[in-house]
Amino acid sequence: MWALFHSSFVRSQLMRVVLVPAVVAALAAMSSRFFSRGAPPLAAAIAGLVVPAAFLAGYFAVYRDFTFPPATVLSWVPWFIVALLIAAPVASRAGGVSTRAALAILVAASGTAALLWPILEREPLSVALATWALAAAAWSALWVLADARGVGDAPFAAIALIVSAGLAVVAPLSGSILLGELAATLAVALVASLILNGLSKSPGLSGAGRANIAFVLGALVRDLRFYAGVGAGIVGAFVASFALGLGAEFAVRRYRRAGPWAVLAPVLAASIPVVAAVTIAFKASSVGGGGY
Repeated sequence: MWALFHSSFVRSQLMRVVLVPAVVAALAAMSSRFFSRGAPPLAAAIAGLVVPAAFLAGYFAVYRDFTFPPATVLSWVPWFIVALLIAAPVASRAGGVSTRAALAILVAASGTAALLWPILEREPLSVALATWALAAAAWSALWVLADARGVGDAPFAAIALIVSAGLAVVAPLSGSILLGELAATLAVALVASLILNGLSKSPGLSGAGRANIAFVLGALVRDLRFYAGVGAGIVGAFVASFALGLGAEFAVRRYRRAGPWAVLAPVLAASIPVVAAVTIAFKASSVGGGGY
């Protein structure tokens, strides 16, 4: 075990994937607490951006790409995050749920086109349009559902944590260490947010924070499917995980179950498909995967 931790590769992974996002999340939480008395709105805004800030820091530590125009598929990710950090608060103030839903559909549609363009441009027009429409619809449907039904910040973050942790395990088994690193970075950011927000009693995720979590999860799942060659069954399991987690959260609120079940029930429901996906990936790992 000690030999493993002395490995330069493991130390590098821990530094980039765990330490960098955790430190940035802690700094954001400390800044929020510092402004909590003098400028409560600013403190709430900073607290809500813990996850996007931590993920971006981890992204740059892992991938180191912020080119424009984007040179690769993953180069689009930080630009979409920055755009959402600006657009999501505007949408929330301008028109509430309907405007946020329109933003989610727009970002899901444009994000799918940008991320899948190298594949779509090689396909016949009818196939490309069908692929784009199906991927964008699935992405935006869950995003809009989570926002329209008022899913709590803690359950939403916990469900996203389960999905991202599963992606972090499945991606390397499918041949993409890079996607596994980015998924693990998101998982660390979510863990840090849940812990720090719980300790400091801060307001939790902002609208921009939730939008960015939904975007990053969707982007990772699409890259995993179309570039790492993961089977449709595994991708379906991750989609089902998010959907079941949301369904469990709705049920808990409907029957007014307070306390730990508000988070525990969605986590348990979301974990079942993720365990299935990881099991399938382990069995299929001998076949190998493509990706990057």
